[in-house]
Amino acid sequence: MSQKQRIVCLYFSKPAPVHELADYFLRLSPQMAVREERALFIEIGKCHRLYSEESFMARASVILRKTSQKAQIAVGDDITSSLTLAKFAKVQINDLPLVALVDFIDPFNRDEVLKKFAYRMIDVFSDLGIRTIGDFKKIPVGNLIERFGVVGRLAHLRVMGEDFVAWPLWKPREVISEKSEFPHFEFYGELEPMLFELKGQLDRIFSRLYNRGQRAMVLRVDVRCEKFSTTKQPERRFDFEFFAPQGETKGTLRVLKERLSREFEKTPITSPILSLQTTVLKSVAFEGGQKNILDNSEEKTEQVYSLHNQLVELVGRDNIFQAELTEDRRPEKSWVKNFGAPHRLALQPNVAASIPERPTYLCKTPIRIEVTAGYLHIRKKKYRILHWDNNLERISGGWFEHPREDIQNRYERNYMQVIVEGHQKLTIFETPQREFYLHGYYG
Repeated sequence: MSQKQRIVCLYFSKPAPVHELADYFLRLSPQMAVREERALFIEIGKCHRLYSEESFMARASVILRKTSQKAQIAVGDDITSSLTLAKFAKVQINDLPLVALVDFIDPFNRDEVLKKFAYRMIDVFSDLGIRTIGDFKKIPVGNLIERFGVVGRLAHLRVMGEDFVAWPLWKPREVISEKSEFPHFEFYGELEPMLFELKGQLDRIFSRLYNRGQRAMVLRVDVRCEKFSTTKQPERRFDFEFFAPQGETKGTLRVLKERLSREFEKTPITSPILSLQTTVLKSVAFEGGQKNILDNSEEKTEQVYSLHNQLVELVGRDNIFQAELTEDRRPEKSWVKNFGAPHRLALQPNVAASIPERPTYLCKTPIRIEVTAGYLHIRKKKYRILHWDNNLERISGGWFEHPREDIQNRYERNYMQVIVEGHQKLTIFETPQREFYLHGYYG
């Protein structure tokens, strides 16, 4: 004789990470379903020999407390009863408010047309003085079908528990993980043996990701040590959130080495390492194919991504940016900082080839200078001119952007390159008023 079905519903009044929570309950029951970010259904009737309903409730409370989530829990013979009892915090179905009919008719919130029809039916019954599901059950089935057709019949079947609701398929997340255990080989946190093991794990991980058309964005490294009395942290966990997706072991290993060496210097490992585990927490899709032996652009892109990740690990994410060209030809406004990850930046048009050479260092504010025969006078110092480039670059603008409001911001400059004594190359410009300014110099 088969065990009667028993469904537990965890209903969240606010959006919650339901799919992540389902992973915690997977060891208690393999049959689960989710409703958006609001409800988790767990079938426990077939597991009655493993634990009781009271034991499951106690375990569920521990899991919710561990994950810092709050939910209303109820048990029913089917999905609709457990959902409505949990959502409205009732013990008996007859005590549920009439608005619960919406959840009986569409428990997974997937059919907007059906919900609108259900609300219309609720309004009609409310005008007749019907307030609860218990009152709804007393209505003859014939009257329901005559007035509301198939929707009325469906509502009656669901309320009476005589209709089966198909479970939508839920699959646990596929986790890519590699683990190495060392039951007989002892080493006390030396970095080189760890990197050797991590290299093998990364090789296998990136091979699996490549075959799925993915690259790693977040990796987790777990280090488990022998539990000695002198060991403060027998289990160490390191999360690596990459600035750009990683697809090769070489660059990723450099990032791991930088972090681990810094952490182990602060908090050394004082007991033998029992296991190392590397897990992919997040991955992104990428378009890959057979290697092109005539074009190494893919390898160059991978090297750029690896360099970005290493720089982020060294100096921090807020200190790494890319220069993005603008349409303004003035040197001080010709580019802006873009802190976005390189794989998310839009491809910039190839305008760099049409822009003349720019100085490496720019003055925050152009410095007024004097030009005399063969000399530049900069801040009361005189510099002899060795070479004056007669090729002018004329830049003008401002007048066409806001001709009425910002007429005072119009500019017109003639840029020139000058080499002074000491072979220092400078960039100066001349205004229509025959005034000269120092704008920058080359490193």
